[in-house]
Parts: sequence; C-alpha cells; structure tokens
Amino acid sequence: MQRTEMELKNIEETIEDIATEFRHLNLSEIKLALRNGSLGKYGRSYKLSTQEVCFWIREFIKEKNHKNLKI
Repeated sequence: MQRTEMELKNIEETIEDIATEFRHLNLSEIKLALRNGSLGKYGRSYKLSTQEVCFWIREFIKEKNHKNLKI
C-alpha cells in the first residue's frame, strides 16, 4: 500500500483469495511477488486491488517457471 499510495479494500478477503488461489506458493514467494509488483517489475503498479495483486503473483510464477526451465 505504501509503494502504490493506495489503500487495499477488503484486505481479509484479498488474503483469503490469495491463500486459496496460490496455495502451492510459500509465504516468502508471495511476499517477493508483491514486492516486485509494487516496485513496477511487472510493468503495472498504478492501482492496488485483488486482481492486480494476483496479476503480480502470476507474473512472478511465470518468471520462476521460466528460470526453472533453463536449468
């Protein structure tokens, strides 16, 4: 919220949605995805919503999977 200068509404519901949608990720991965997204790494950081946060996490997963395929 600090980096985007926006308040996330219904944060409890957002947390529940993220935990359900991305149960295969651990907390440190989710935190890294949120940090990267809020810093603009995935190109969009102008709004803060459940949909945007999920976009950031999905981009993190794509990046992670791409790196794993190169090994």
